[in-house]
Amino acid sequence: MNKNHTTRVLLIACVIIVCTLSFIQYYLIRNTYRLTRDNFYAEVKEITHKLTNSPAMISLEEQIRTELRQTVIQYVTNPMSKPGFLKLLKSSTQQSGHKFSVYLKKMQDKTPGLEGIAYKSQFDEIIFEINGKSDTLLAATAKPVVFSGDDFHTAVTLNKDVTLSNGEDLRIIIRQSNLMDISRRENEVIKRMAGVLFLAVGLIVAVIILLYLVFSALIRQKKLAEMKTDFANNITHELKTPLSSVSIILKSILLKEVQAEAALLNDLLQSLNRQHGKIRQLVDSVLDSAMVTAIKVEHKELEITSFLQEYVNDLAIANHKLTANIATGPCLLLTNATTVEKILNTLIDNAAKYSEDGLSIHLVALQTPAHYHIEITDHGPGIPVPYQQYIFDKFYRIPEQNKHTVKGLGLGLYLAKQAALQLGAELTVKSKPGKGSTFLISLPL
Repeated sequence: MNKNHTTRVLLIACVIIVCTLSFIQYYLIRNTYRLTRDNFYAEVKEITHKLTNSPAMISLEEQIRTELRQTVIQYVTNPMSKPGFLKLLKSSTQQSGHKFSVYLKKMQDKTPGLEGIAYKSQFDEIIFEINGKSDTLLAATAKPVVFSGDDFHTAVTLNKDVTLSNGEDLRIIIRQSNLMDISRRENEVIKRMAGVLFLAVGLIVAVIILLYLVFSALIRQKKLAEMKTDFANNITHELKTPLSSVSIILKSILLKEVQAEAALLNDLLQSLNRQHGKIRQLVDSVLDSAMVTAIKVEHKELEITSFLQEYVNDLAIANHKLTANIATGPCLLLTNATTVEKILNTLIDNAAKYSEDGLSIHLVALQTPAHYHIEITDHGPGIPVPYQQYIFDKFYRIPEQNKHTVKGLGLGLYLAKQAALQLGAELTVKSKPGKGSTFLISLPL
């Protein structure tokens, strides 16, 4: 099983774990909410039941039932339609129902835990029997008649009553229910379970953060291991060629016929010196990458315009032409000339390596209100967007171009970036595949 496959398996397993944990937490929170809500409902019911069973409330309810009985008698003695009966019932019980509501509201305001809770009493069904015959004045399937409180839809049933009113010839069956609306107090339920909710959400967030940190560390370690492997392969290849050349040159120098010819010996010694320079350059690059954070550069005043003009005039690039467009006029910076030149050399060397022979390299320099900008543009293959954020990393080389046709250790841009940071400058890149790249040095004024 390769590393990529292992990473995918671990990622899928972590997603499954997070989803399972989230489901369990949801189930626990839902059950906790229901239990807390039911307990809250039970508390409210118990308090409200005590209020409605006080002598004053019982007296008002008895008065309302008496008014209902009188209304039924009127219906029997003075025939009317059932809608007329219901209208008469609402009218006759209106005053007593209002007194009931006002008294209950007053008691609720004095009772902790009942603030904002609406209450209503209603007749659900009214049936009367006379001389053995029954008549339904209010069917159970019809809209109830509310005689106390405001009508509302979201309700919790407190209790239901069945009242039998018997007379000599008249028997009345009343089915009544008392309901309450506590939708305005739902925040009380949330408040009571806030601790459980916070811990549940906090646990899920903590697990997600922990898994993210673990995977970030895993990806960084994987990337670092790949970079080290690439570096080992690159430096082995880079050193192998000059060392092989040195070995061959040394064997040739030891030959008597070579020592006898001064011109041939001199050519071999010059070749040996060039190979030595290549090896030293490679070693210096590696050492610079290890010491770059410890180096402190000295900032001095530098007239950047004349410095760049001299730099362009003295620079010669094999197989390429350097064109420059430097804004005229003096510009004094507090920086380090050697470090600036080091950055320019790296960028121009890269532009030459990745551009085909004969293509121009452009240098543009200009001053902005806050910075002095130097742009190096080539006409090479460009840098794919996904890789642009990594090109300044240590030992990083773009996979498509990580071939021995373009030599390097992946240290040049890293060292240039670190050098720019030592100057308090920024080094950025703009590139499109197939259209070259532009590196921008922004030096602070």
